[in-house]
Amino acid sequence: MVILDVLIIGGGPHALTLATLLSHPDPDTKSDPGHVSPLSISLSNPARAQTNSETSNNKRCRGKKKKRATAGLTFEECLAKSTLGRADCPPLSLRVVDSYGEWTTLWESQFTTLNIPHLRSHTLVHTDPLNKKALQEFVLKLDRSAELHSLPDQVYILDENAFFNDMRLGKKERKRLNIASTLKKSLSFSLPGTKLSVDFFKDQVERYNLDKVLVKGTVEYISPVLDDEEKGEEETEWMKEGDDIRVTEMKKVKYFVVKLQEGIKLKARQVVMATGPTRAQMANIPSWVKSIGESYPEERLQHTVHLMHHLSSAKQQLKDDERQNEAFHSQELCVVCEAGQRVMVVGGGLTSAHVVSIALQQGASHVTWVMRKHLQLKQFDVGDVESLVGRYSHVEHGIKMDGQAYLRQFYNERSLHKRLAMIRQARKGGAVTPEAYIHLQPFILSGRVDVKTYCQVSEASWCYRSQSWCLSLSTGAHWSGDMIWLATGCKLDVKQDPLLSEVMKEFPVQVIDGWPCISESLKWTEGCPLYLMGQYTALQVGPHAVNLAGGQAASIRIAKDIMRGQKQHHADASELSGEKSKTEEYIQQMQGLLWL
Repeated sequence: MVILDVLIIGGGPHALTLATLLSHPDPDTKSDPGHVSPLSISLSNPARAQTNSETSNNKRCRGKKKKRATAGLTFEECLAKSTLGRADCPPLSLRVVDSYGEWTTLWESQFTTLNIPHLRSHTLVHTDPLNKKALQEFVLKLDRSAELHSLPDQVYILDENAFFNDMRLGKKERKRLNIASTLKKSLSFSLPGTKLSVDFFKDQVERYNLDKVLVKGTVEYISPVLDDEEKGEEETEWMKEGDDIRVTEMKKVKYFVVKLQEGIKLKARQVVMATGPTRAQMANIPSWVKSIGESYPEERLQHTVHLMHHLSSAKQQLKDDERQNEAFHSQELCVVCEAGQRVMVVGGGLTSAHVVSIALQQGASHVTWVMRKHLQLKQFDVGDVESLVGRYSHVEHGIKMDGQAYLRQFYNERSLHKRLAMIRQARKGGAVTPEAYIHLQPFILSGRVDVKTYCQVSEASWCYRSQSWCLSLSTGAHWSGDMIWLATGCKLDVKQDPLLSEVMKEFPVQVIDGWPCISESLKWTEGCPLYLMGQYTALQVGPHAVNLAGGQAASIRIAKDIMRGQKQHHADASELSGEKSKTEEYIQQMQGLLWL
């Protein structure tokens, strides 16, 4: 059996970003004639990278701004500095395994199911790591600017249940938003529509010929096969306990065996888990649900994670049954409720708002919206640090801090417990966009939607006679109705992830509240080249790890580490040294990804 160099599990946006980077195809000269693939620039020739950086910075900074511009390199320069080239290495044998057999299918399904109009990330944050302006060029080329949604300067909403973090743009950015500017300038401040984003994903797959590396299949387990060869002295760990000296051999993975539910087994020297936080088995089910004593119809209490997967599964079933020509109506497949039903939606995030909206569209007579805290309104989902998605600033403990300062503080913090506290402070749980709230506000004011803040379900029971739910709430109130939707997200716990159980058994790592303490390169641990992407990487990447921006930053780290392994036989240690501090490197990655 052929052993692959890299196997990526998952076909979402993060996987698409990394696969593009690892496959390192020639750039599209038609869309950007002057673009040079950053992976073709090796750190074994640092003078060249430095020259490129200085040339670009000189063009951008003009005199006294030069010092500031040096700290904010372009994405291409950042990747050139932080990624090892592959000029002397053979191409990687790469495969991507995905349950649906198509790139970003689950994302497209979620957009359709929840009627999501646009992304929360602006046009500079996307899945093409080789061209920062790829999405903008795609919009211009196809003349699809009408599908861009303007980023609001300020939003004022007066409602006793609403709380809005009024983070303002800087003077220059506000002026640039308000004045009549060319499309190319205003593109940077726009949020791409979901159909536009999906078409961009597909265009990227075609441009980089990534369909050839995709394999349809669902992973059942990942099993590390240890290297039983004789260990060298450098692989032996000497441990002294009192007067006794013990010699222990450090474990090292020779390759991984990845078994698919279809019965196929794949072997790979390096595995990347990019499965996302929306797998059905990771659904966060409240304790009151588990305490329901009666049997009840399963379709009357569901979690939104199943709703998101339902459309993808239905589409796949149509293809498998060779009925592609049949009319496919997503609304018929994504039934949230029946007309006239009383619906409860539990959760305070954007998904809950979408479910409330769909329930109203499908004729719900009344919707009760229950959330533990207040109804929090945020344009982005990274809390008060809106600077992570632009040049916003915020005040923390009386100190004005911009995005770069926040990132520096996070990456300089050595305590992972403190990092976790920073992540929770930044995200602050679920939030609804102002646009989604404005859409629902008339229904809230009319009483058709009842928003119950600082409220939780205490107890639930199913009544056979009335065929309805009877719930007790923490406020002392009671609710009876027909349908319950849990929009409570997914619970992150690496110890409970079945795909990682074998790896955890052979290579145990510290876990903090479900988050694994992995290396800065996002590798599981030394000797075990299993890499993680998405929410699992938050302790290293930051609070934006699950977002598109986090996917791009994670891709750079993983690609760099994999390329280093490829080059270790082609370059000595001195050629691989001389890089900037890790903190500045990681800040540069985010600077290049998130702003002009």
